[in-house]
Amino acid sequence: MEIVSSTGLDGLPWPELLPDRSPVLVFPAHPARLPVPEDGWAGCDAARTFPAAPQPGWSAVMTGTRLTIHRPGGAIWFDGEITATREWHRRLRDQHTLLLITGAFTSAFDLRPAAAAGRLLLLTAPVGHTDNP
Repeated sequence: MEIVSSTGLDGLPWPELLPDRSPVLVFPAHPARLPVPEDGWAGCDAARTFPAAPQPGWSAVMTGTRLTIHRPGGAIWFDGEITATREWHRRLRDQHTLLLITGAFTSAFDLRPAAAAGRLLLLTAPVGHTDNP
């Protein structure tokens, strides 16, 4: 059994897999990671079409367990360790894309109510790897 330490209770993102096994990273709201609609974030009503093609200008690199995500223009949107299962890492390596979910929630407990209220934002980013975990 693999232990996944991030639960969203500490404000850090946590990994998920969609029913089709596509990798997702869920980001609680944080002032340093504001989603800008002009950067390609879509409301959750668009979720029926996700995972969509990666948004132009976004890029992500996974180095071991460290993920760095750049928004358009090159600014870092996220840089940190991701504690995820082997399957999540395998799927990310195989698919080369990552669905990012954020919105008006600050913990895993707030995610469901935010989704029910239509307050989630989604974006797909391309992912490269510099080594295998």
